[in-house]
Amino acid sequence: MKDPYAPGFWCSVTILGTLTAGYFYGIRHTHQMNQAVQFLYAAAAVTAAVALLGLTWIAWQQLHLNKREVIQGRTLLTIWNTKVALRRVETVFDRYFWGSYWHSGRTFEEVMGELKGTPLEQSLDALKRQCRALDREIHDHHHHWLANARDLSSVATAMARERYQLDLCEPSSSGHGNTAVLNRDLEVLVYTWSARLRSFDHQLDELERAYH
Repeated sequence: MKDPYAPGFWCSVTILGTLTAGYFYGIRHTHQMNQAVQFLYAAAAVTAAVALLGLTWIAWQQLHLNKREVIQGRTLLTIWNTKVALRRVETVFDRYFWGSYWHSGRTFEEVMGELKGTPLEQSLDALKRQCRALDREIHDHHHHWLANARDLSSVATAMARERYQLDLCEPSSSGHGNTAVLNRDLEVLVYTWSARLRSFDHQLDELERAYH
């Protein structure tokens, strides 16, 4: 990182060198002290004006640098919050479909209705809100990140529908209820979900590196 005090140091050295050179130049060519002092004052005024312009330019650059750093920090925070929301979706999804929450024997309306208000839907809605914030932060008018979140939500809904079909067609075993076996369609959906999660995460990593 460059020394932030370097411009001020070199400005001071330049001013001191200019004044010293001007003073001795005046003494050498005029051989009169009053004319040398007047020449020194003139050189000092010119040097001060140049230094003032230089300091104004440095302050302007520093202001814009601080503004860029604030924007960069805010964008990185939004990216990290989106990553957290994505991890939450992944965790809740696994718990919902493969954990103890899912149980067979429900109607399709119960399955789809229970998606509403569940931690899975809440986590997906939180991800959508965070993606909207990310799109606004990076000025993405195509809403790329919100589209990614909506894709995940549609896959989750399709998996709930397919999981219900498996439970409906699954023959019951004695005393143990129904055990879902992955069919071809559900395998495709599981692969699609995993691929989109990885792609989403990879895209967030690339965006984060772009703002570092």
